Amino acid sequence: MRAIIFVLCLAMAAAPALASQTATLPPVVRAGLEAYKTTGAPTAMKTWLTNSPIVEQVNATVPAFENIEHAYGRMVGYETLEVVPLGTHASRSYVIILYEKGPVYIWFDCYKSKDDWIMTSFLMNTKPDVILPPTMLGH
Repeated sequence: MRAIIFVLCLAMAAAPALASQTATLPPVVRAGLEAYKTTGAPTAMKTWLTNSPIVEQVNATVPAFENIEHAYGRMVGYETLEVVPLGTHASRSYVIILYEKGPVYIWFDCYKSKDDWIMTSFLMNTKPDVILPPTMLGH
């Protein structure tokens, strides 16, 4: 009986630490978000696309950020919803970019090369159901 109580107490004490050990944003994603917050979309895109195989998207995407900023105001922050490991070398990060007038939902796919994390794909939308999996929407 004492062993069961000990195990239960140990589990309750460890729960907060285990819950905080969720995956963190790949450095390239975090650096791009911080660059966006301080210096704007062009710098964020340059940061996100460093060594990326999707560099050609930069010209098409900066105007999309500018359109969102025109409607929603400036970026004021972001929230990481979840980082999902996709094997040992890839991940998908779900993020909400917070603007003055509302949220924009975005996911980033990243690949861990031998040297660093590289962004390989991303998608953003003002509609959460386009970006987030149904399990994150309570369905």
